[in-house]
Amino acid sequence: MKLYFFILFFVFGASAIFSQQIIEGKVVDASNGEGLIGAHVYLLKNWRKGGITDVDGKFSIEMTENELADSLIVSYIGFEEVLVPVSSALIIELQPIEMEGETVVVTAKPLIAEEFKYMEIKKIDIYTNPAAKADPILAVNSLPSSTTTDESANISLRGSSPLETGVFMNNVPIYDAVRYSQLNGIGTFSIFNTSIIQNVTVFPGNPPLEFGNATSGIIAMETDERVLDGNANSAILSLANVGISREQKLNEKQSLKLFTNWQPSAPIKMLNEEALRDIKSFTSNDFGGYWYGSGESLAWKVLSYSVKEAYQFRFKHPSFQGIFDQRKVRSFLISSIEKPVGGGSLSLNNGLSYSNGDYGFSNVAFNVQKKDLFLGANYLISNKLFSLKTGLSYDYRMSAVDGNFHEYYYALGPNHPTIELIDEAEVKVFESYGYFKYFFSDKIAFGTGVRKNIPTEKGDSYISSQANVAYTDNLWTITIGGGKYHKRGLVENTGEPFSAESSQKTIDIKREDKGTAIALSLFDKAGFINSSAYEARGAELYASHRFSGKLNASASITLLDATSESEAYTYDLSYFIRGNVAYSPGRFWTIESTIVAREGTTFQALSTSVYQSDLDVYEPIYGSENPRLPYYSNVGLSVSKIFTLSEKMNIITFASLSNIFDRKNVRSYTYNFDYSERDSNFYSRRTGYVGAVINF
Repeated sequence: MKLYFFILFFVFGASAIFSQQIIEGKVVDASNGEGLIGAHVYLLKNWRKGGITDVDGKFSIEMTENELADSLIVSYIGFEEVLVPVSSALIIELQPIEMEGETVVVTAKPLIAEEFKYMEIKKIDIYTNPAAKADPILAVNSLPSSTTTDESANISLRGSSPLETGVFMNNVPIYDAVRYSQLNGIGTFSIFNTSIIQNVTVFPGNPPLEFGNATSGIIAMETDERVLDGNANSAILSLANVGISREQKLNEKQSLKLFTNWQPSAPIKMLNEEALRDIKSFTSNDFGGYWYGSGESLAWKVLSYSVKEAYQFRFKHPSFQGIFDQRKVRSFLISSIEKPVGGGSLSLNNGLSYSNGDYGFSNVAFNVQKKDLFLGANYLISNKLFSLKTGLSYDYRMSAVDGNFHEYYYALGPNHPTIELIDEAEVKVFESYGYFKYFFSDKIAFGTGVRKNIPTEKGDSYISSQANVAYTDNLWTITIGGGKYHKRGLVENTGEPFSAESSQKTIDIKREDKGTAIALSLFDKAGFINSSAYEARGAELYASHRFSGKLNASASITLLDATSESEAYTYDLSYFIRGNVAYSPGRFWTIESTIVAREGTTFQALSTSVYQSDLDVYEPIYGSENPRLPYYSNVGLSVSKIFTLSEKMNIITFASLSNIFDRKNVRSYTYNFDYSERDSNFYSRRTGYVGAVINF
């Protein structure tokens, strides 16, 4: 607790040394002069600087002297977007879009828990963050609240298992959202295409109950809602990806985007032969389409996506060393519809997903099929004083496994015995919820919610509940929350059903002033995954500063105390450090460096081994101690340059080098046939990557 008080003193005490320069204004409806709540206001030259209007339509933005010469982009659903010069006092009038007597309604209204979010990541942030690798889920790994240890797209938040993290696209849950997912569930990238993403909202704790079936945190993605003035094309060419996309304007209110990508392994392996020696080959082909439109009192979003992938890597075990081969086909369809009904808004969000994977190594081969169905209906009533949202959801998951598996975990050779397994598991989650939010003033908001399942099996009954309060002024944002949460699901790599629950308490404090931001989060949670209990508590401290128009830096440290009844808990880490420095030496140039450092994870120590003569193999015997792997650190460097060739054509070139010091970060240990010698398996070694995006 002394550490917590010291950090609190540091955050609040530091405020005395920061000065401020604030631009205030109000966004109103030009037809009646009423303030517009939730209008987006941001700088033309810096999309990261801005915010949304409050219940009275008011906003405030802290700026440097250089930024006072910039302009503001102001947008609001159903109104014409405007560009206005920055001034000290602004009244910005927006004109309603004429729709032949009908009102334009757009699907993505602000989340009812918008005031209690931790972070919102814009599309531009995903592209400009080298650690994100242009992936919206990997971008979350750059946040202080991420405790992901395996360099993957399986996100851990604040010391909890990725099993507990909810990933949503347009309010529809997306499971198994990783590409090149190995048998252990680790996946390199997510399956989401950043070009259709509008923003990513992150709740690392106390997941809002308008979303269901999550016990740790929420990653909520919304797709684009804009209709271009004309058509647009984009092509990408890099060491591991060749892709093209086209956005077609269908009419003034509808657009269609089609995209396809091919990912071969030969070019990147040729440049990074040593770093990628354990990967024999990988390839994937994907295709997707996104249709957005708003009609008379109706708006819709439809996203369809399919990917076919193959992945071969060198599998190492004391009883077998060879190629693990996996091939997988995955498709999903998401639709969202919103319509005004009876003074409120009715939304229907549906999702359908299917995957079929074949896996094999040594003398085993098996097939895993998964099917997911989601149906959701929500009704929202909102005004300047309060918002009320209620709804129903049905989440069905099925997994079927058919094949043969080794009978003994320590005997994986081609001559060792196998057993046949044909199994099917399913989970049905039927829930109803209600969430109420009240504004005591333009600075204080209170929210509370309840989510109750409608049991599909005898005895499986639970209630999730939460409460949050948020204070926001020109400098500070303080959010306090707590609640109890439940989840029912299937383990991605085995298909086995699991149940989870957690209780959480959090405090999030942020301060932004004249190019400097500091943030502190304190959290305490305890829960169960099946019958295994865990606890996680800690603190996150973040600071960033813009030294000039060319240089800015940020750093964060997460102090974590996580324990579990399991023998070696992956997220039992004392510290997690991140740093970032970005420099712009000239127009359209960016040089950026990142660093990640953390304590090594624990592992189960080997005690001895026993020879099993009937199998001609050694069986490992593990001790009770759980020592740590060596500490982990990774320094990366990236360079990007934008070339503007014409009004409609530009080229974005980029190059990156991860783990530039080629540090051998130990992922795990493997042993020889009798466990007398030990060797290390490493995370990514030094890896180079180059490419270009052509927009025309």
